[in-house]
Amino acid sequence: MSFSMQARAVPATGLPQNFAGVAAVFADTDDELDRLETDLNISKDFSEVHKLCLTAPPGRGSCELPIFGGAIHEDPAGIEAPSVTLEAGEVREAAEFLRTHPFDELWRAAADGVAAHWSLPEPEVRAVFAHHYRRVLDFYERAADSGDAVVKRFLY
Repeated sequence: MSFSMQARAVPATGLPQNFAGVAAVFADTDDELDRLETDLNISKDFSEVHKLCLTAPPGRGSCELPIFGGAIHEDPAGIEAPSVTLEAGEVREAAEFLRTHPFDELWRAAADGVAAHWSLPEPEVRAVFAHHYRRVLDFYERAADSGDAVVKRFLY
């Protein structure tokens, strides 16, 4: 069973406005081999990355945007998890949040809560989350620099 988040940057003018539109964006990604190199994919840990972002002290940008934030689009059939879209301005805000809240700062604030349920030594867990954070930051910086919107889907 898959448990992951996939995000893709799209031209701001092509941002889907409903669940069917989001599904069309990802129509070419039926399996791991079909995903674009520029997509952001986080398996199983994406909700923990979200918790890491939530530990940020007040600053610029929104801690909600990188993982779960944006306009929610429910599956009309109620079968698949909701999808989410971010307009270009929200993408810039997510990138700004990530740029102004370095990983080390977030980890210090969240390490006990994020790493607590793992059965690995803290340095190994930290390395996993540092890698996820870098990928999320790189993705949003590229999208923001290009003026793109972002489409996210969650696979359960």
